[in-house]
Amino acid sequence: MKKTILILLSAVLLLILCGAAATAEAAPEEEDEWTVLFYFCGSDLESKYSYASTNLEEIGKTYYLANFMADYVRSDGASVDSGMLEKKGKVNVLIETGGSKEWHGEEAGLDIDPKALQRWSYDTISDEKYTEDGFSFGYNLLETVPLASMADPETLADFIRWGVETRPAKKYALVLWDHGDGARSGLFIDELFDNDIMYLYELKQALEDGGAHFDTIIIDACLMANLETAWNLKDYADWMVASEENVPGEGTAVGDWMQQLLAYAECDGEFLSRMVCDTTAVKYANHASTANKANLTWSVIDLSKIDALVDATEELFSEVGNAILNYPSVANVYVRALFHSREYGEDPFNMRDLGSFLLNEDLPIFTRFRLRNRMLQALTDAVEYCVRGPGRSEAMGLTFCYPAVFTAEQLDIYAMNYPAPHYLAFIDSISDWTAPDWVYDSAKRLPDVDSVDAFDVRVRRILCADGMPAMEIDFDTYENTDNAFYSLYRLNEETGELMYLGRTDCIYESTQSSENTGLIRRAGDPMHWPSIDGELICMDLVQTNYVEKLYNIPVMIDSKVCMLRCGRHTNYVVDQGESRINDYEVYGMWEGYEENSALLNRSVRPLSALTGQEYQLLYPIYGSADYQFSKALSMYRSLDVQEIPLPPGTYYLQYEIDDVFLRQTFAEMIEIHWDGEKMTFREDMEWEDGDWVSLREASSPFEP
Repeated sequence: MKKTILILLSAVLLLILCGAAATAEAAPEEEDEWTVLFYFCGSDLESKYSYASTNLEEIGKTYYLANFMADYVRSDGASVDSGMLEKKGKVNVLIETGGSKEWHGEEAGLDIDPKALQRWSYDTISDEKYTEDGFSFGYNLLETVPLASMADPETLADFIRWGVETRPAKKYALVLWDHGDGARSGLFIDELFDNDIMYLYELKQALEDGGAHFDTIIIDACLMANLETAWNLKDYADWMVASEENVPGEGTAVGDWMQQLLAYAECDGEFLSRMVCDTTAVKYANHASTANKANLTWSVIDLSKIDALVDATEELFSEVGNAILNYPSVANVYVRALFHSREYGEDPFNMRDLGSFLLNEDLPIFTRFRLRNRMLQALTDAVEYCVRGPGRSEAMGLTFCYPAVFTAEQLDIYAMNYPAPHYLAFIDSISDWTAPDWVYDSAKRLPDVDSVDAFDVRVRRILCADGMPAMEIDFDTYENTDNAFYSLYRLNEETGELMYLGRTDCIYESTQSSENTGLIRRAGDPMHWPSIDGELICMDLVQTNYVEKLYNIPVMIDSKVCMLRCGRHTNYVVDQGESRINDYEVYGMWEGYEENSALLNRSVRPLSALTGQEYQLLYPIYGSADYQFSKALSMYRSLDVQEIPLPPGTYYLQYEIDDVFLRQTFAEMIEIHWDGEKMTFREDMEWEDGDWVSLREASSPFEP
């Protein structure tokens, strides 16, 4: 009996063991944790500067080192801790390259063909590529496809479909790498297809057609942490990582955040997104370029919260429209708040920090408190995390576009990028553009702001007590502008050409006279001008707020026209007038806007990298594309900018008044004769006329 029972138990045990073995054999392999898709549109960033290849090299080194111990075998044949081996294969890296005339990937182990689109992985390399030192990780070319524009939404969509099918995983990240244009158009510049750009609405279409949902989308491009981009991405990802400001060519700290991901593959999209910001902040905190360090901004955006922010923004601009129709003086406050919001990038892009708009000191008085507070709450909910450099400490994580001076063609694109009816109706009313009919299916048609007296600006030309011509802005209309500038030119007596010395801001002129009913703006001390090593510089103001100004100084170096980026920090002293103490700082060398695309170049080189090289200061010639040149100067690790007296000669000064809609109006040029100590003006100069001129009716330049 016992023998029978033992036989039965043995049979049952055998069946169990066999079943367990069969189950173990049938069990599927564990799914990989992450697949990271890198979409490298190389553009001129690669062909000129090798920035894409540098990032590819960082990725390779990181993956290589992270798997060093997992792939290493001791000389006695024993392998290392098996716990390290378990990490192999949990993070997949897939890359698509294209969009550049020339690639420099040799150092990274890549032979990239610019005449095709190529798809790469970074993982175990094939036997024939097995390296002599025994390490078996590297780049593999998985597929070559016919050349197509990287800015074509189908190109991106096809890469997404291929990547998800080739390396399925629990979580996906998408890295979009190239130039960015803010919300004006979109991102990517394909050199091989006439600088083709992918508009934001096309990016949305690419993500829709790609068919994948991403745990995070990382945009390694300028100016893309904006409301409009987030709106286009919100249905296709959980998180977005991007920068409000210009992004240096070196981009994010891709090697560092990839290392973190490889070490902690179990992390979620929020953790990875935060790590991109943190490692990039550390990278630029130690960077040689002051500009890259100071202007850093990176944000983590919770895309599930964007709808609430967009809805609140639309409600606010519905209120703005109602104010334009019924309470113009209140609408004036909204417009001023827009005008004074912190600008990122530069004037052509008109990207404004959303938080600085909502926190304008006048806005709470006129806005329904609950709506404004709801917008602020929606903004802080959407911006999960933000890192900032010392020059951008007030950044709140998301910008929006104030496209008041865009062309009609640009506004047509913007309307497709961000189809927000109430905001577009407002833009229609302040510009020469006509919004599409669909806008007015849900928004009211607003009057042209030039027909609204509350937005008018009246100015007149006066002479100050010292005889300096100045502009006076009517107190009743002054709140519609506080931007007054002047440009200065020097006459070349031999050629008759005007040499441009730059553009800067006016100062206030205080007066106790009862005859003055406005605020006087004038050139402070135009016969003193910034210089380097005793040579005058062309100092062109490109970005301004009350305490900090950003200038471009054109120079010729390495046979190329570049810009020294220079900041001016000002301390104001008001005592029977306004005086100011200026402190200048040169941040680095910038190569300006791209010649063909008009996008910001991402290359800002520290002066330390140029030490000892010769350069010349440039002075644009009025009405020409040519320059006058200074003598040859030597570059140093830091350049000292000092204001010095101008040499005797004939100069021309031109005032400029901007209204809150960013429209410029110029006065005619003033001829100044300077003997080194005293200014005199032409005897027949007709300046002080006493008549107020409405800027919306004035010709430009306006005359008496």
